[in-house]
Amino acid sequence: MVVEIENERGRVRRTLGLVGWLLLAGALPAFGQPAADQIEVAGVAFSVEVERHNGYEAIAWSRVPESVVSGSFQRDGSATGQVAGTSLELRSGSPFGRYGDSVFQLSNPPYRLQGEVWVPLELLVEWLPRVQPKSASVAPAAATPEVAQPIPAAATVDERPTPGSRRPGPWRVVIDAGHGGVDPGTMSPRTGVREKDITLSVAKKLAAELERRGGIEPLLTRDRDVFVEVMERPSLAVEWEADLFLSIHVDAQPGGRSSARGFTTYHLGQARTEDALAVARRENAVIELEEGAKPPNLQQLEIILATVDRDAYRRESRLLAGHIQNGLRGAMDTQDRGARQGPYYVLMTPGLLPAVLVELGYITNRADEAQLKDPERQDRIARALADTIENFLEDTGRRIAATEGRG
Repeated sequence: MVVEIENERGRVRRTLGLVGWLLLAGALPAFGQPAADQIEVAGVAFSVEVERHNGYEAIAWSRVPESVVSGSFQRDGSATGQVAGTSLELRSGSPFGRYGDSVFQLSNPPYRLQGEVWVPLELLVEWLPRVQPKSASVAPAAATPEVAQPIPAAATVDERPTPGSRRPGPWRVVIDAGHGGVDPGTMSPRTGVREKDITLSVAKKLAAELERRGGIEPLLTRDRDVFVEVMERPSLAVEWEADLFLSIHVDAQPGGRSSARGFTTYHLGQARTEDALAVARRENAVIELEEGAKPPNLQQLEIILATVDRDAYRRESRLLAGHIQNGLRGAMDTQDRGARQGPYYVLMTPGLLPAVLVELGYITNRADEAQLKDPERQDRIARALADTIENFLEDTGRRIAATEGRG
């Protein structure tokens, strides 16, 4: 059966061998066995052998026809080639791909199996139809991704000393909207809503709420849709002499699954569960988008963290994570997944200040997504976070004052 799908970019014809087979119970081939699939994109017809190893359809990179991806090559887990004269690069374990000077995201990452790189079938049936009509007629123009120079949120600075703060003036809170620019973060498989847009909206609402209340100066690592390098974000907290660092994110469940839901707050430490480690790997993968950057070894990072487990600022971070979980319960109609620890690059603040990363919900879950993209719900989340930050800093002030004999 042949189905034509039409969108603003044109028509895509696909022979439903695999898709029809997925929809008809009892017709599934055995696990890991190849299934023939006929695909036609932008006038090019070809067949592929599809297999399932990680819960989603994939094709071996060496089996992609030369007429679709020319000069295909794989080495050390990377798969490269040319599509319509423009370079394409994918890496095993990362959902991000690079096409020319732009970055795109797949729902599922490529992976290595028996020395072969396997790429999700969606690369051919969903991504290719989007780029082929455009690239067939006009070569993509070279572009340099815009990089932000992070700017503190506009605020009226109160110069009065805050009891227990580290300097004259109000408390300073760095609000980090995760992802941005060429890095979309996670995306909804249903609506295409992007993590970077949700995090920016919540971050700006939180900054505005803190400004309205006074006594706390909010500083945004980004106030628009631009890319900020992952290791630069925590460094800004030190540069700005901040008292607290909060990175806002949205979670996702891999493999096309959608059952997981709920909010989680992470502080820096060794991952105690496989789920926590998987989330850390996904968030840390952003560093691959940085030109010339080499990700730190995650195992080495965990060894380092094990030796500094009693650091004062890490105890403060654990306390802050618990405060945030308690504060969000009344704002989110979803599961409380608790405060956890994990090896996140963005939480490696080279200074003594509490730093946490909050995952507000699962964009892959229909109910969570509805809340995450709702402006009124975002307002509630921002108010709950503002309450939490105020309470935490007031408590911190009392503890610091008592320690210094001023309580």
